[in-house]
Amino acid sequence: MVRDLSFNADGDLIVPSERLGQLAQQAPEELRLLRLHEDLLIGSQSEPGQRAQPLLYGDLRFLHVAEIMALISSMRRDGLLSLLVPDARKTVSFIDGQVVFATSSVEDDRLGEVLWRHGLVTLEQLESAFGEVTPKKRLGAVLIERGLLTQRQLYDGIRHQVLDIVTSAFYFERGEFIFVQGAPVLRNRVRLDVDTREVIREGVRKVQELTRLDEQFPDRDAVPAIRPVVVDVKLEKVEQHLHALVDGERSVADLIEASHLGEYELLKALAKLRRLGLLDVHERSEPKRIEVGGVPEALRVYAAMLVLVQLALSRAGGGELLADYMAQPAEGLQSLFQQVGLDAEGGLDVEILYRNARAQGEAKAHDCALAALRSLLDYGVFQAMDLLEDQECNALLESLDSMRADMNSVAEEK
Repeated sequence: MVRDLSFNADGDLIVPSERLGQLAQQAPEELRLLRLHEDLLIGSQSEPGQRAQPLLYGDLRFLHVAEIMALISSMRRDGLLSLLVPDARKTVSFIDGQVVFATSSVEDDRLGEVLWRHGLVTLEQLESAFGEVTPKKRLGAVLIERGLLTQRQLYDGIRHQVLDIVTSAFYFERGEFIFVQGAPVLRNRVRLDVDTREVIREGVRKVQELTRLDEQFPDRDAVPAIRPVVVDVKLEKVEQHLHALVDGERSVADLIEASHLGEYELLKALAKLRRLGLLDVHERSEPKRIEVGGVPEALRVYAAMLVLVQLALSRAGGGELLADYMAQPAEGLQSLFQQVGLDAEGGLDVEILYRNARAQGEAKAHDCALAALRSLLDYGVFQAMDLLEDQECNALLESLDSMRADMNSVAEEK
């Protein structure tokens, strides 16, 4: 709509005739221009209170979505509620105060994403079906033709979509709303299994849970990183999907966008993976520090060298290589790498590695731990030489040589 509007040289607003709708039937003197906060409304009635379809307008900073929906439900009104925020628009249709349909401009609210989140289709099935979707042939029709969905499953999917759109709208804290009373014209009306009051309660519950999740992940720029684990943990499909996306480069905000899970589902899955010990979350601006109290200086230097190698490998798309090596190290080093983790920046649990080495005997602990770190570093350098461009590879090797030289000079002075 906005793209179709234009202004002439005098600053007059020009609305194309095909966009006028019922306004085209009104005489100019019957129209009224009304300022709504920072917006302008062209009304079809020249006098206040004479609209055939009453209008409710306000700011979400003063009325929460739950309060607005509760008001509409208690009055048993028909109409369309539009929720407007800077990056999204959601509409909720009511008949007799009950939610019957909803639409959204948010990608995570699209039917395909909803069907996948609720286990009705796989990602592979969605990707194959998208190629046949056209303006005249919707995704649901394609999935039914392919035998991937039944009509009943599609209906259930649309109900899930409506509920997801509505409950996720409760997260809006800033924005504006407009409710226009009147019977909505719907082609996809659905009957929900729950009363609108239950929908409101569920939306409020999710907001409260999201608040608790926000306390666990207050910084959306923080970067989750996978921890190597030996124990096999069974994960749900959503958690498997998120686990595969965590690459040590994407921030929490990046994962919310890339996963198509929505903020609530993403944070819930992230919290579970963290609780299971499958990942760490580190500040992007402050790489994980290596706490190595009591660890020999040489081991600290090698750990610092691994940080450089891991960062270089991550930039080249090989961020998982060192972790893979630690999961299956060279013969004789398996016990040394037990429970040793490596974060996205290459920060190594060198204290645990040294403790594992000391378990084999104090006399050879230093040499065993050093051999393990050298093996890991040599493997990382070998992979870097294969992945990096010549200039970046040479710069990395020079930095590593410089660190070795500094370490050797310190050892000679002692």
